[in-house]
Amino acid sequence: MYTSSTELLAITSRSARSQDLNACLDVEGLKTAVSRATGFRCTGLKIKAEGGFHRIYFTQFSGGAEYVTRVAFDRSDYRGLHKMESEVATIAWLAQNTSIPLPTILYYNPTDQNEAHAPFMIMKKVRDMTLDKRWQTMSLAEKKVAVKSYARIVVSLAQTRFDSIGSIYPSTSTSSGVVVGPMLPSSPPWCFTRDITLDSGPWRTEREYFLACIARERTWAVAHQLELEEKWRNENIAALGWNSLLSGYLAIYDRLTQLVSHLPGLDPPLPHPFGPFAMIYPDPNSRNIMITADDPSKLTLLDWEFSHSAPLWHLTTVPEFLCEDEDVEDPSCPELRQVFHAECELHFPDPALWRSQRDRADLMVALEKACQSICVAINPATIVSFLEQVRRKCEGR
Repeated sequence: MYTSSTELLAITSRSARSQDLNACLDVEGLKTAVSRATGFRCTGLKIKAEGGFHRIYFTQFSGGAEYVTRVAFDRSDYRGLHKMESEVATIAWLAQNTSIPLPTILYYNPTDQNEAHAPFMIMKKVRDMTLDKRWQTMSLAEKKVAVKSYARIVVSLAQTRFDSIGSIYPSTSTSSGVVVGPMLPSSPPWCFTRDITLDSGPWRTEREYFLACIARERTWAVAHQLELEEKWRNENIAALGWNSLLSGYLAIYDRLTQLVSHLPGLDPPLPHPFGPFAMIYPDPNSRNIMITADDPSKLTLLDWEFSHSAPLWHLTTVPEFLCEDEDVEDPSCPELRQVFHAECELHFPDPALWRSQRDRADLMVALEKACQSICVAINPATIVSFLEQVRRKCEGR
């Protein structure tokens, strides 16, 4: 059996969760399960990679066929909803409604009620190379081609339309075959909890979304005061003017609530045909993007886990593989960021709208970061400084 939700809450490292999978995964049972699902006899499983939430196996079959099997670290059900079902529904909807290059899913089992004792998914093997392995050997011209191709994918996502913020699930009661439902949490500690009392959406406005994130943070901080005191036991909270760690956090949440409650522009839906919300690609790092060796314009986006509908400004931000943290290793990143922005604006049907959302993005990204997992991820002194920056951004918008 998997560890309980309470125990799982404390498992925040990839290695610990990988060990948890090792304890319950039946490798021979996985071979049996994939053989049954494909109709071919599985002859071998080779670990290719591990992400934050799953392990990737290259899977060999009699006759020489090769597929990819992805095994989840935990069953990750939330309010009876499975993140794997959400991912499959999202990919199926995108395949039907866009031309975005996507992985091909052959079979999936979102529960641990199978021979492997773990949720797993079988996909066609993409013969290309991940962008992180190709990037350093690419010329600047090739990188520009790849960035432009990615930008056009972003524009395709920006033209999808949803009426609320949340994760996508299969539905037999809608003409689209999907419905927007509760947001599957992707960041610690929320990805490890099954607390059904939390407001997980879907949300009709950005204000509802931000306020729900703040309320969720407050709830967790109160319930896990001892864990927080242990985590930040070496912090000098008296220097921050806090009487206690919890009282300091609660004061921060009060200030955030006031900021969000009075910030204009968070309620009305965008008056354009591509909104109010669009599908976003959740993890645009170079390990999740496949690129064809002889054609840098051909990309395939892997890992749509935790994809969801979100405000348009999300899509105007540069992808992780072009962020400022990469500038030291790749001096061409600043130029490539400009290429990305220019290509998005060129191909989006309403360039003025795109520019307006890009102008909002800096403030909105900072505000979203302030509302999510600050008590777990950021030390108290940094939180105080960061919140002041957010306040100034809000007042100077």
